[in-house]
Amino acid sequence: MESSPKKLLMIFPSTLRGGVEQYNLTVSGGAVKHGWDVHAAFPNVHGTASLIQDFVESGVTYHPLSIAEDRNWLPGIARHVPRFFRTLRLLMTLKPDVVQITLPAPEYCFASILACGLLKIPTVVRFGLVLPLEIPVNQWRVKLYNWVRTRQQQWVVISQNNRRLLSNLFQIPESELTCIYNGANSDASLPLTAAQQQTCRRQILDELTLPDTTKLLITVGRLNFQKGHCDLIPAISHIIRDFPDVRFIWVGDGDLRGTLESQLNEYQVTDKVFLLGYRSDVSQLLQASDLFIFPTHFEGGQSFAIAEAMASGLPIITSNASGIPEVIHHQIHGLVFRTGDSCDLLESVRWALKHPDEMKQMANNACDRAQDFTEEKMLQNYIEIWQNLCRAVPSSAQTLSPLLNTDRA
Repeated sequence: MESSPKKLLMIFPSTLRGGVEQYNLTVSGGAVKHGWDVHAAFPNVHGTASLIQDFVESGVTYHPLSIAEDRNWLPGIARHVPRFFRTLRLLMTLKPDVVQITLPAPEYCFASILACGLLKIPTVVRFGLVLPLEIPVNQWRVKLYNWVRTRQQQWVVISQNNRRLLSNLFQIPESELTCIYNGANSDASLPLTAAQQQTCRRQILDELTLPDTTKLLITVGRLNFQKGHCDLIPAISHIIRDFPDVRFIWVGDGDLRGTLESQLNEYQVTDKVFLLGYRSDVSQLLQASDLFIFPTHFEGGQSFAIAEAMASGLPIITSNASGIPEVIHHQIHGLVFRTGDSCDLLESVRWALKHPDEMKQMANNACDRAQDFTEEKMLQNYIEIWQNLCRAVPSSAQTLSPLLNTDRA
């Protein structure tokens, strides 16, 4: 008799769509294809409407879970109580074999992590962004986290930089943190033939009503302070003066859109920058572009945007933030400038536009290196962890039955 598929529950607190959300969708869809019964739980709000639809279309069962980190009136640990019981109720109803919680930042999903620890459900906690904070974490929280980690939890980081910061933050040996780099879809990002690329490029230029001579410089990321768009704006007028055919396309949306639009207007470059918002055709936009610019201030790892640009064979200019230098080596896989330095960014763009042959060679090197950071390898690493955690304990139904008292008449 065939055993039923293992049940995986993906939990994250997102209220908007971006790289973290795309990661969850990618991993969930991949798990479905590998035979897992996949469920996803996150807030049902306006900003996640399209995401919910995409999860369902990928064969994932969606559950609304209000665990967003809103600023409410409850003090201290009390504000986590409602999220704790919401997560607990879902876990006891769904009875997953393994849970994966994805954190945009270390302080997120505290209640959900505790709920999984209380029930001792096998859980992967995946940390995205970890900042180099000088203020230590409250010791009671450190002790709680160390307790839940002993209850069938595996913590995952997405870069060596990420690992060092998290180790220091929560006083955890680095050896106890598993590193899994972000990976791009190698099929979707596979460089096109010259004819295919020209067709793709023509479609984008027609959409934006731009001439064939235009050079497209693309940035992919949420419109948020973190992504460093504000460092690029002062450089745009200088770049346009030296290279009049250059235009910038920004893919992504966020809370800083209005501010960025005002800054573009202040620098009188509004007509040189196209804010495209969220797009489902990022791989085509990358293929149609001439240069990828990523001025981020901080990342958890190398970011999915970097991984996709590498796989697409697009020349890259990026800041040296966080774990990016672990993947992009300066003048080998692209140009790396000092984080937050608009002048250094400007000079990097100027050099790249003056040396297209050298940039193309770096792009080829990056494309080769991208084979180490594929979606398939990333997914296989997670599946291995899920399976190991499941094997280490009885099924969740057996584990939860005493708590649920399901055998009582």
